[in-house]
Amino acid sequence: MIKPRCIENLNNPSRNSVLDVYRGIAIFTVVLFHFNLTFPYGYLGVDLFFVISGILVGGLLTRKYLNNENIHFFRFILQRGFKIWPSYFFFLLIGSIVARLLYAQTAPDQIIPLNDIWRYVFFYQNFTGEPFHWSFDHVWSLCVEEHFYILLPITLIVVASIFKNHRKLFLYLSISGYILLGITAKAIAYFFTDGKDTYSATYNRLDALAWGILLIVLIYEKRLPVKKWIKATMLGAGILLFTLSLYFDMYSGSDIYHKVVFQSLIPISFFLIIGATYHLNWRKLWPIRIMGYYSYNWYLWHVLFVIVTTGFLGNTPIGLCVLVLGSLAVAAIFTTLVEEPMLRLREKVIRPTKGLNCKPLQF
Repeated sequence: MIKPRCIENLNNPSRNSVLDVYRGIAIFTVVLFHFNLTFPYGYLGVDLFFVISGILVGGLLTRKYLNNENIHFFRFILQRGFKIWPSYFFFLLIGSIVARLLYAQTAPDQIIPLNDIWRYVFFYQNFTGEPFHWSFDHVWSLCVEEHFYILLPITLIVVASIFKNHRKLFLYLSISGYILLGITAKAIAYFFTDGKDTYSATYNRLDALAWGILLIVLIYEKRLPVKKWIKATMLGAGILLFTLSLYFDMYSGSDIYHKVVFQSLIPISFFLIIGATYHLNWRKLWPIRIMGYYSYNWYLWHVLFVIVTTGFLGNTPIGLCVLVLGSLAVAAIFTTLVEEPMLRLREKVIRPTKGLNCKPLQF
């Protein structure tokens, strides 16, 4: 019996089922959030994605760094490009055509004009603000990740070149620097800019990504606690921190808390929760893992259909079900037609390259 590639990939022994589950949770909460704020704090799924990206992408690079292997910048960018660019640019092209068909008469602001496309093409939309095209503006998070893919290997290459005899120490210092920079950037943006935007700019999100890097380094270094009671304590602390952070955000009414403190605490709670559960076996949670598998294309496409869905079905449970199932089906189609073939091509193009770690990747 021929299994769908989704099932084959999810059964890969090198794949971490816990991260699949968290990605599934992250994308589902984001979809619920974009459906007329059905789940008001669902946008925190993006923070969860950032921490997971830090684990996966940071893990690939820091493992090479800790093993004293050379980090090849352009090979790494090419490797990430095969994963990110085809689905992304396909979405920009076909999504723009779909947007014109759906919204030309009713919501023309959903369409990206040709003279405004460049900030989306070259991944700097997250720094530009207006004009807004809501069906496409969620790609700000992909801009953050693209910048991260450039910053992290450069940082590791420079640190390894200058501090050859203290690589491990300066790796931890670099990660700590990213965390402090992300938190400090939010405070500076709040106190010293007119817009007080602490959300979408890349420097505001470095701490979330860095917490993921720190977690995977601790795992590689076997510094993560292994005793069950310590893991249970970590999990409890993460859930408690997450709960209290939400509570104060809902009831304090403090703008500075929301934009600086809250956005800095949430990634820490995810760091603790994922760290406490990382080595568990969640392979049987198939529905959530499948959502996680299709999460990239689902994230790209789901917002485009929100307005037309609510226009026909309203902000109703039926409308929500149609959006979730319909956009997930679209994500599965484009994952199969675009993402998976490009990942197979990546294996053929990059694998023969000398010195590149070709262990199957789940990102």
